[in-house]
Amino acid sequence: MPRTTRLLAPVLAALALAACVEVTTPIYGNDFMTCVAGAPCDCTVSGNCVFDCPGGGCTMQCLGAMSNCVFSCDGGGCDVVCAPGTTGNCVATCTHDCALACSNTGNCALSGCAAGTCSADCSNLGNCVCSTGCTVP
Repeated sequence: MPRTTRLLAPVLAALALAACVEVTTPIYGNDFMTCVAGAPCDCTVSGNCVFDCPGGGCTMQCLGAMSNCVFSCDGGGCDVVCAPGTTGNCVATCTHDCALACSNTGNCALSGCAAGTCSADCSNLGNCVCSTGCTVP
């Protein structure tokens, strides 16, 4: 086998193998989204998410391993979940009828609710702050 062919053969084999192997890369950076009721509204990046649900009725989840999530629910009736295994912070504002569930290792906060209309269930390791409109089980 000529020297050029011997050197080229491993390169061609590697390229052929690379074409068959799917490489997945985690997403890093910032994500901005307008959410709608009934559609997935999940923050999965390692970075920051700023999500808004103007019509209400959304389920917004902070799932990224190192995510900081800022959620806004002007229409009310949203569920905000700060998942276990996440190390960032979750900050949510809501007008009424929202539920915050925190089991992350960061801080959680819910504010803006009309008196007695929202709830927070916090089993996170960080601080959990709920405005005067919240009930905490």
